[in-house]
Amino acid sequence: MLRAGTYAQIITPPVGTSLSGYFYDRVSTAVHDDLFAKALVLECGHVKLAIVVCDIIHLMRPQVEEARKITSKATGIHADHIMIACTHTHTGPETYMERPMVPVHEEYLRGLPKLIAEAVIQANANLKPAKLRLGEEYEDGVAFNRRFRMKDGTVKFNPGKLNPDIIGPDGPIDPQVNVLRVDDESGQPMCILANYSLHVDVKTGCEISADFPGEMSRIVSSQYESKPLVIFMQGTCGNINHIDVTTARDQNGWGQSTIIARTLAGKVLAASELSEPMNDALGVGTDTLDIKYAPMTDTLRAHADEVLKQADPDEKEFAQAKYIQTYDLDGKSAEVELQVIRIGDMAIVGIPGEYFVEYGLSIKEWSPFAQTFVGELANGSFGYIPTSDAFYPGTYETMPILSAVLEPSAGVQIANAAGKLLRKLAG
Repeated sequence: MLRAGTYAQIITPPVGTSLSGYFYDRVSTAVHDDLFAKALVLECGHVKLAIVVCDIIHLMRPQVEEARKITSKATGIHADHIMIACTHTHTGPETYMERPMVPVHEEYLRGLPKLIAEAVIQANANLKPAKLRLGEEYEDGVAFNRRFRMKDGTVKFNPGKLNPDIIGPDGPIDPQVNVLRVDDESGQPMCILANYSLHVDVKTGCEISADFPGEMSRIVSSQYESKPLVIFMQGTCGNINHIDVTTARDQNGWGQSTIIARTLAGKVLAASELSEPMNDALGVGTDTLDIKYAPMTDTLRAHADEVLKQADPDEKEFAQAKYIQTYDLDGKSAEVELQVIRIGDMAIVGIPGEYFVEYGLSIKEWSPFAQTFVGELANGSFGYIPTSDAFYPGTYETMPILSAVLEPSAGVQIANAAGKLLRKLAG
């Protein structure tokens, strides 16, 4: 018999905490809406697993390991059966301890793993008989590939609205809205997990906010008497954002967040209402890949030296130059955890980084499951993971050491390993 439990733990930082996502310090001035760690625990037979999604830009590996350790000790759930992912909100707390331009709130970060663990602990205490359903919808009007081919032969990141030198987008989007619905014995939803690929950097400003995933979740939950926990799992949005360059309309701020939230809420509700029952098989597979860190070169060092001499350097190039000064990972390998969770006729692939959408689409295409959710920023973060082709001529996402922490072939290695785990779990 399948049992499920849910819980939403508030993880909102104190006002005054510096916000994440930009290359300059934004000190939070107010709380627009709370941030949460939302947990779903599933148990069937001898398999118990947990999925937690946090309204955080990303978590580093030590934070994930500590949260897993606390959770496992309190619940008995194996650490490698716990997936901890992030929505990638850019109006949440800075979580990277080593960013020279944005300070962290150290006391908050020390307590964050315990708060994340508490979400799973409480969800585990709320287990009750459950049934699984699977649905999908499509939405192609709010997400856009943000890399563009230009008339001069270059590829540019966010080249500006109505730019006459744009030829067209350099890649696709993923319009699929995947929905896992968990019902109680009476058939009322207790949890709806939605997976969609779109950067969470819409609200902007200096107020703490979960941005459109938080508002979407509130809208969907409000439509059911049972008030299910609605969880947004970020898809492969490494090169996807909300900016439509074909219009001059302002697309930043809470107004645009609400437009996206309502649009996605409608699709999530449709997928939920039209979802079909599925079996309750559970399984978890993991693999740890040894992937080389981005190599240091004489060209990079020389460019960094030049940037640091400039009176008013580009903020991204300045940040890259500062990282290059202290970079000590050349020739070393990262231990990159890949996690796949089977839930009935679907699977969730957890990727620790900002994965380009082309890889997400490829994983889905070759997966043996009816639906495959690809969740990025799961169980840590190794920065952007672009396609190999994207490195030439390159854009912000491919800037070595700053954005692309791993070697250019990392994405292919991860996609291949994901395919193996998916086929193994499918049996």
